[in-house]
Amino acid sequence: MRQNRIKKFLTAGLSGLLILSLTGCGQAAKLPETVENTSLVVEKDGKVTSYLVNTFDKDFYNLDGLTQMVEEEAEEFNATHTEATENPMNVKTVQALGDGAMVQVVQEFADTDSYAEYNEQDLFYGTRVEALAQGLTVNRELVNAADGTPADSEKLDKALEKNHLIITNASAYIYCPYPVLYISEGVVMGEDGYVDASQSDGVVTILMEK
Repeated sequence: MRQNRIKKFLTAGLSGLLILSLTGCGQAAKLPETVENTSLVVEKDGKVTSYLVNTFDKDFYNLDGLTQMVEEEAEEFNATHTEATENPMNVKTVQALGDGAMVQVVQEFADTDSYAEYNEQDLFYGTRVEALAQGLTVNRELVNAADGTPADSEKLDKALEKNHLIITNASAYIYCPYPVLYISEGVVMGEDGYVDASQSDGVVTILMEK
């Protein structure tokens, strides 16, 4: 059975300072030039880019060894999906950040299902109808992304009719393909428009403008 050694090595804990801000709403999230926190980027077509970031103890590990481990896991995972028209997952980069005290692994996934399977986590992107068709529960106890106040039920119902959702239990910064309208209680908006779910220990629901 495939074991995700990378996930264990690079835990979901975030590095750096956590920015707990309610600004940046009403616009699509802007990914920083250098990603220094564990993050997920979900594209409009459902493709996912994962940034795993954590401390790197150079006394016990080396970058070449980590790179080999990451690439071997990718080959093993893709080999179990020979029916796919493209690799479910590709390794983009494995690199040290700054003075080498931090390491960043960037992986690209063909879709949210591939990410969910590889990482043994939940990640859904689509409409409410699609979520229900997959047997998912859509949380309606959401708050306004702009100010954290409870969502108006009528406006929420209207948005749920056609807008896209992200539902995940990943502890990370979530960069969405569209501006965010509503989010689960307990998570906040980052200053660049991302959803900060880094401290969440449960399922997070994000409802976007489209």
